[in-house]
Amino acid sequence: MQDMQDMNDTKKQADAQDSRDYSAEERYDRRRAKITALLKWLECEFFGLFIFLSLMATTLFLGRAGKFIFGTCGLICYICVMADFGMKEGAKAHIKNTVRGDCVKRGFGLTLGLISMLPALASYIMLLLSYFKVIGSALLPFKILNLGLWGYIDLFAPNMQAADMSAILLAVYPIMLLIYPVTTYMTFKMGYDNEDLQTKIMYKKS
Repeated sequence: MQDMQDMNDTKKQADAQDSRDYSAEERYDRRRAKITALLKWLECEFFGLFIFLSLMATTLFLGRAGKFIFGTCGLICYICVMADFGMKEGAKAHIKNTVRGDCVKRGFGLTLGLISMLPALASYIMLLLSYFKVIGSALLPFKILNLGLWGYIDLFAPNMQAADMSAILLAVYPIMLLIYPVTTYMTFKMGYDNEDLQTKIMYKKS
């Protein structure tokens, strides 16, 4: 019981400190947040490139298992990038609401997540057009635009020919795209509500 009280006191002190606003901006900069969200896709691909260069060799030795490991590492990397972005933006929105009287909604995190997904969604549309032979084979640019997920994609499209691609990829890829809006929305809400993930896990606080 005492531990819970100490935790609450510590959290109140942290909340008070975190709510201080040293910026000159009166309102939460939604435009900047949207532009940053779009650039987060590029950051995901930047880290995806390192995943690609580091783990591509595993596919040569482990086959399909290696591709799965490769894709999973990339997916985790994407989640970490978007989670960090969501938490920080949610915290900024919380401060502007508390100190400046702004009215940013929790649902804005979903908007940011959907924006960050747009480039990947464009690559998916390109893949669809290629699969249905509206355009030529676009598997190579599609894979390049999804370097972190190359391992997963390779499970269904082992070469660069759209004719050899499994239609399952067309159903699976949109599910993978959900990491952008879902992760950003959830972590934005946590930052907005000033929730500490470590404390939440330790004390199983819902």
